[in-house]
Amino acid sequence: MTVPYRAVASMLAAITVTALVLTAPTGCTAKDEAVQPTDTQPQATARVDQLTRQAVAALPDGTTLKYHDGSDEAPCDDPTDNGPAGRIFVEHRYTLVPPDDDTWSVDDVIPALVAYWHDQSYRVHDDRRTDPDPRYVVETPDGYALTLDALDRGDRHDFTLTGSSPCIWPNGSPDAQ
Repeated sequence: MTVPYRAVASMLAAITVTALVLTAPTGCTAKDEAVQPTDTQPQATARVDQLTRQAVAALPDGTTLKYHDGSDEAPCDDPTDNGPAGRIFVEHRYTLVPPDDDTWSVDDVIPALVAYWHDQSYRVHDDRRTDPDPRYVVETPDGYALTLDALDRGDRHDFTLTGSSPCIWPNGSPDAQ
């Protein structure tokens, strides 16, 4: 049985169109997906504070946090997740104060926090422990980040611990704004 050329051409064209439709990019990015609810601003603030307190508990007894700076509503209009504008993130930076107002060495802080964060299954984003001014950044399973920065002062190191939320809607969703 011979199939006419036109029938073969039509079948190939149909197969090609179907294949292109099924494999073509649909233009769906995070911006095109349904907007997902997020933590609210108060929830994100509480979570950032909880994570920083938990980290400090892994350090020598008597370690305290001194609030340095931060924001409960930093704009997240250029997010790396290609998400919609109008979201914010919470970020709090603290100075780690050693027990008895002593001084820190790198070995007093970094190994303890790295071990604690490893035990929590946090994902490492930046590991520069061996730099003159060490930095270590982790992300929690729920998208929060913790950053440990050290500044070499010659005879000691000063440490800051920063907790930050992922991009959130202040009230948990754009509809609730």
